[in-house]
Amino acid sequence: MDIRNINEQVPQVEETEARILQEMYVLGIEQFSGYKSIEKLPDYPLDINNPKSQVILKDFIGRVIEELTEGFESTDEVVSIYRDYGWNNDCLTSEEYTQVLNHLANANEEQADALGFFFTLLLYSNILPEDILKYQDAKSLFEVMAIGVKDLLIKYPDHRSVRKYPILSPTDWAREDRAEYDKIVSYTPGFHEMSEISHENEKLYLWEVIYELNKARNFLKCRPWKQTQVMTKEIDFQESLVKSFYLYMGFLAMNGFTPCGLFSLFFKKQRLNLWRQNTNY
Repeated sequence: MDIRNINEQVPQVEETEARILQEMYVLGIEQFSGYKSIEKLPDYPLDINNPKSQVILKDFIGRVIEELTEGFESTDEVVSIYRDYGWNNDCLTSEEYTQVLNHLANANEEQADALGFFFTLLLYSNILPEDILKYQDAKSLFEVMAIGVKDLLIKYPDHRSVRKYPILSPTDWAREDRAEYDKIVSYTPGFHEMSEISHENEKLYLWEVIYELNKARNFLKCRPWKQTQVMTKEIDFQESLVKSFYLYMGFLAMNGFTPCGLFSLFFKKQRLNLWRQNTNY
């Protein structure tokens, strides 16, 4: 049972103002409520200066990073398959292309997992949707993603025009197979185009996200075993988390994700996780 088995209709959410980001927070809160009892986690927000709270915050930062790197491993598998074929879909066997689609599905699903942990981390850190938007005067998730792209391209200006090759394209599917194509896109909204260079860039963008997450982690100086504790620079901690979220949204946008596609992906993974919670999977 994985995200491909979720057939529930995804709600239509208009990208007006902050609606999509707010609805994703709602999904994240609902998902967290289930895991809260399973993992015996405290409610949010946390007292950031409590040593035990900081252990939890560091744990969720680690969970986000783990999912991001696992997603990269899946796109790396895609690159390894295409490497000997010059990025030509016509050269792949049916079995090889199926493997490509499986790796793409997993790469997307890891992003949904990273988002789930990211939203819990933000909730625990008392960062709400309006705080994310206010940080850069953004009005919507689309603008957050656009600002994230801009920030990445400021760091890597030579990445503005990188050639990519189509992996999942409607032109490669016969008319009678378009329903199957649409179904695949519903759980694989990103990474439709790729190349060896774009994959290397993917690694650099992820480093920027992970670096900001670790900067946030380094602000958490309390240790359960210390006799004296250090007060956390809470604003600096929160700012690094929000910066990393903007960069992550930019990373996703540069790999083909849209706000609606991201919402659809997260909705499907959230529904899968609720099923796992209810069935003691």
